[in-house]
Amino acid sequence: MNEVETAGNLEVQHSELEMLTAMYPGPGELELSNPAVLQDLQDFVDGKCKLPPESVEFSINLKPEEFEVTLEVMIKMPTDYPSNSLPELMIRSDAFKRLEQSRINKDLVTALETESLPKEPCVLYLVDWVQSHAAEYLAPPQLQASEPATHSSNDISTCSGMFSRYWIYSHHIYSKIKRRNMLDMSKEYNLTGFVLPGKPGIICIEGDAKNASEWWAIVRNWQWKRLSLRVQQDEKTEDIDSQRKFDSFQEIGEVKGTTRDFHMDMGAFQVYLNEHGFGQLFGELFSL
Repeated sequence: MNEVETAGNLEVQHSELEMLTAMYPGPGELELSNPAVLQDLQDFVDGKCKLPPESVEFSINLKPEEFEVTLEVMIKMPTDYPSNSLPELMIRSDAFKRLEQSRINKDLVTALETESLPKEPCVLYLVDWVQSHAAEYLAPPQLQASEPATHSSNDISTCSGMFSRYWIYSHHIYSKIKRRNMLDMSKEYNLTGFVLPGKPGIICIEGDAKNASEWWAIVRNWQWKRLSLRVQQDEKTEDIDSQRKFDSFQEIGEVKGTTRDFHMDMGAFQVYLNEHGFGQLFGELFSL
């Protein structure tokens, strides 16, 4: 992508973001991951700086009129949006039950891929889509009062008799939206493991097989350049926790480099795997 195309993309992003900030001016309505990004976009378009922002990430907190709930819409606009890519979007809310949250996100991706026009900005349309369709995924108000839609431990399988550990390879993991959601979902599904962000990226999840399968079904449907399950380890057991090798789910690694294409210290990652008894998997994860 040349500089002219990049400048055109960022000018569109600047205009879309300005419009959204005007539409959602209240405290906490629109939150930028980097509060200076609007000025950074403008400086690049005006030729005052040569390096464009790595990406534009923000969240919008929507409150559908007929429901006393808040929907958080997390949005990432890559540098090549809208000319060559679509934005990343994710919806979260304590008001959603687990299946409804998965369903609205899948339907949002479908709307993104089928109803947006090629090379045209679409974030405003998609925010409107959420406003218009959220009620289809929320319980009626009278049921919300008697049957709270927040997740409970009973929603998650406690023991299916099978333990699973997934080793997942990604071309890259940069998005704060994806990383935040993986961390949140690991708690919801009672999974441990880690995510190694950067280029390439590695994810390991472990726990009850049913929970791991459902977590993976959601994550693999997000927008990825390349994502593959490289190794799956299964073990029959009635004691899931006894099979775990990790105490929690966390981000690991240290970033090397300051550009968008930062990579991780693979030597340190090899040591990390060795410490947890998985040194032999290094070659399989990277197809060596």
